[in-house]
Amino acid sequence: METQKMKLFAGLGTLLILAFAPAHSAAQDTSETKPNVTVATVVSQQSGNRGFYVGRVEAVSTVDLQARIEGVLEQRNFTEGGTVKEGDLLYVIEKGLYEASVASAQATLEGAQATLKNATVELERQKFLLDKGDVSQSTYDSAAATVGVDQSKVDQAKASLDTANINLGYTEIYAPIDGRISKSNIDVGNLVSSNSGTLATITSVDPIYVSFYMGEKDLIADREKGLIGTDSAALKISLTLASGDPYESTGSVTYVGTAVEEASDTVEVRATFDNPKNVLIPGQFVNVTVAEAQPQQVLVVPQSAVQLDSSGHFVYLVDASDKIERRDVKLGRQVSGLWEVTSGLEEGDKVVTQGLQRISPGVTVNATELSQ
Repeated sequence: METQKMKLFAGLGTLLILAFAPAHSAAQDTSETKPNVTVATVVSQQSGNRGFYVGRVEAVSTVDLQARIEGVLEQRNFTEGGTVKEGDLLYVIEKGLYEASVASAQATLEGAQATLKNATVELERQKFLLDKGDVSQSTYDSAAATVGVDQSKVDQAKASLDTANINLGYTEIYAPIDGRISKSNIDVGNLVSSNSGTLATITSVDPIYVSFYMGEKDLIADREKGLIGTDSAALKISLTLASGDPYESTGSVTYVGTAVEEASDTVEVRATFDNPKNVLIPGQFVNVTVAEAQPQQVLVVPQSAVQLDSSGHFVYLVDASDKIERRDVKLGRQVSGLWEVTSGLEEGDKVVTQGLQRISPGVTVNATELSQ
């Protein structure tokens, strides 16, 4: 009897083991087959910086000073490398010869005017006699022709006087713009002429340009968003100097190139900056940061979450029940390791950033939040 009971208990134990073992094993297998993935929450942030570029500082205006007449350079009235104002007297060339030319032209004009006056009086007298019938028509016509010749001599003398005064004016060279002036290429005491080349160069420094090259795709995106128009741009341009320090003021876009540089697929963009302290010098390189003047809130996801296939860009979402869902998205810019998302997602969505090779739509996963 005892033996039969033992056999019965043993049989029941075996049945219990067989009954429970498959259920436990199935549950364990199900848990082990759920892929582990890392997810990030879709958040919004200001659109912020649009891009980073290398720029070169350029002068708004550059003027080469040259002599327009021949003579000995008598004065240099500026400090080399210093600043000058429009209208400042910079150079003086000897005046004597040109003052004499003015005086000679003035005398010639006065003589011609006196001759014309006499001829005019004679013409009036001949007109009076013609009306009385005391002289012939030919005599009157001859007097009229004399007046015409004398008038032309007066006009010619006036032109000669104007030319002499212009040449006298060229003996003084004034600054045509505000700016910094280079060293003088010719010393006082030397003979100069129109063939002497540049005496010195004035470079405007306030305001000043910074030119850089923007990628064609970025430019198109900004145009589509209305950030760059035909005559204006809603972009804020800031600079970082070679020292690593930010430049004290921001600039505005004042020129966008009219053609794409074929070698680089870029377009020249030029921004204008105030430069009252002459910190920016033509020719130097600076780092350029381009941002929206009025930043917008945009959704962003890590770049590692974005996938691409024949249908376009997409991401994998993890829903409330930990199942994978595919979501097609439209993208904006890449900024600091993030993609701007213009459509397809909402703030708070969970996108998969790691473990993408082990998942597909409908799969249940073990999701871990990406640490910020």
